[in-house]
Amino acid sequence: MTAMTGFEWRRALTGFDPGWWGRLGDRRTVLVVVGSPVPGQPALDVARLAGTDPRLRVLFAAAPGPSSTAVEVMLKDAGAAPLPWSELADGDVGLVVTAHRVPARPPGAPLIALPGTIPAEVAHRPAPTVFTYAHHLDRPPDAAPGRAVVVGDSDHDRLVASLPLRDFYRRALGVGGRRGLVVVALPATGGAGPCACRRSPDILHRLLTELSPDRYHVLGVPEPRGDRCLNGPPGLAGHLSAGLSLMPPEADWRAALVAADWILGPPGPVTRYGTVIGVPVLITGPPPGDALRLLAVRLAAHRPIRPQLTEAAARWRPERVRPVLGRITSEPGRFDRNMRSLMYGLLRLPQPATIPVADPVSPPFRIGCPADQACQGGVR
Repeated sequence: MTAMTGFEWRRALTGFDPGWWGRLGDRRTVLVVVGSPVPGQPALDVARLAGTDPRLRVLFAAAPGPSSTAVEVMLKDAGAAPLPWSELADGDVGLVVTAHRVPARPPGAPLIALPGTIPAEVAHRPAPTVFTYAHHLDRPPDAAPGRAVVVGDSDHDRLVASLPLRDFYRRALGVGGRRGLVVVALPATGGAGPCACRRSPDILHRLLTELSPDRYHVLGVPEPRGDRCLNGPPGLAGHLSAGLSLMPPEADWRAALVAADWILGPPGPVTRYGTVIGVPVLITGPPPGDALRLLAVRLAAHRPIRPQLTEAAARWRPERVRPVLGRITSEPGRFDRNMRSLMYGLLRLPQPATIPVADPVSPPFRIGCPADQACQGGVR
């Protein structure tokens, strides 16, 4: 059996299969619970590890919440058929993996909480609950043995694996010739207020008016780890008409970073993971409070943007953000190995006789507004 890449992993996951391979005692079910699209990407990475083993059945469920519809779209695009939350049965599940928050059910299965999972009280769970972390500095010093494990960062590892496909991703985004790709992080609210994408018109307006569309392509990427502008708010309609492209929630935002020539945005996951790519990272908005404040270039509001992009490209040295890059994970390149070892330990199964490696991320796609149409009422 050969390992499947991120492009080939399109296994339909609907209910139980009577033709399931393996001995009866070796069969296990892994349930992946996803609460929002972006944290769901690492969950798909974990599911990919289990999906190549015929002894394991991978099922998905979209946790109830405002992002459940977008999660279902993302899962279906990956070839998965999410189970209704009301149909989850405790006895059928051997392991639960969550990328959102610790669910109360099914309570009898061991649970792995991926990095970034919302902390929760787990005393009510009779089965083991293991919180995973990307860096040893993130692990709580008072954590119980075996209940807090440093596994690494799947986003970091898959970005590194995707770097050789930079030109392929650029073609998928329609960036050709000598055009430069400017990726802009659109901050999320993290709350119930109006979508913050509406509150970031200044930088988008400046980019679209000051940069020639013949030489620059501007792509907006909704900021991961927060509430997303799921329906394309009306505040972006004018920018789409002016030439802005937008990554939808179900697209893999990581591919946009690999394709970028410049990465702009406030301190957050987009600018933080942008240090992996080796292209200039320019900070907008309030100054960050971590090492990125001292190491990244700050976009000046009083100066034209184009000269600043040119200067940043000329002066940028990837080593200047090495401290930021080193803080992302203390286990670079080992997420797949560490996570698979943890999974099979909880499942009480021997691991496959293969060495898992990170695959490149899926090709990107975007939303745009045709030049001969007016984008009104949001993106469709």
